[in-house]
Amino acid sequence: MSPNEIPAEITVETKVHPAGTFQAGVLRWGYFLLLNAIAGSVAVALFVAVLYADGLDPYMQGTYEWLLAHPGVTSMLAFSPLACSLLVGWGYAQRARKRRLAAAQRAELVKEARAKRQQASEQQGSEQQASEHPA
Repeated sequence: MSPNEIPAEITVETKVHPAGTFQAGVLRWGYFLLLNAIAGSVAVALFVAVLYADGLDPYMQGTYEWLLAHPGVTSMLAFSPLACSLLVGWGYAQRARKRRLAAAQRAELVKEARAKRQQASEQQGSEQQASEHPA
């Protein structure tokens, strides 16, 4: 049994709606466009604020000089995207391991349930035969 199959004990009820019943797609696209417009506006505002923020020059100069004096920090900042991607990859690997383990356990449970069901049906069959043919 593959992990995507539903065991026989579980029943699933579905209802198919006619096309055009729900206009959720239009609503989703509307929110998508609205949120992208807001994000673009914030990005442009930040860019313009930094571009024309001459009052930040002393702070920026101090930060620049401090980073030049501490190359370990700049190396760590440069390495951080790689470290983050490695951390995310490790998390996905852990999730995949857990999923495989759960699938194996589910397959084992299904196998045991089938064996019990088969054993019960064989027992019922032998009881029927015994009741039909008394000695």
